[in-house]
Amino acid sequence: MTILLVEDHKPTRDEIRMLLEYQTDMRVIAETGSGEDALLLAQERQPDVVIMDILLPGMNGLEAIRRLHTGQPQTRILALSNHFGASLVQAVLDAGGLGYVRKSRAFEELIPALRTVADGKRHVDRRLLDGTP
Repeated sequence: MTILLVEDHKPTRDEIRMLLEYQTDMRVIAETGSGEDALLLAQERQPDVVIMDILLPGMNGLEAIRRLHTGQPQTRILALSNHFGASLVQAVLDAGGLGYVRKSRAFEELIPALRTVADGKRHVDRRLLDGTP
């Protein structure tokens, strides 16, 4: 699966990319730190999955998810954020995202979440919906 990685904090982006590089069936084909650039790169590179941070400078991740889903509905989107709660998770799903992973749980949850989302299924940690940290 090909992946566009959208994360404005470069050290976090580097850690996620390194985690993904260990997967033989996953390849990061582009990365950026802005929602605007994410839309352009997604159009140009046509990734299978976009990992989208929610809090981005300029266009936030929710708006980028909404626009990406409208323009490229075949592209699967997995949100990634430090923030959580049922209303934020629901906003991501309503915008067209298929999944939500907390950054604090990325090393345990990101790979299985990516595979689930790539298959067109939803992935949300039940604890997020319950508001459990």
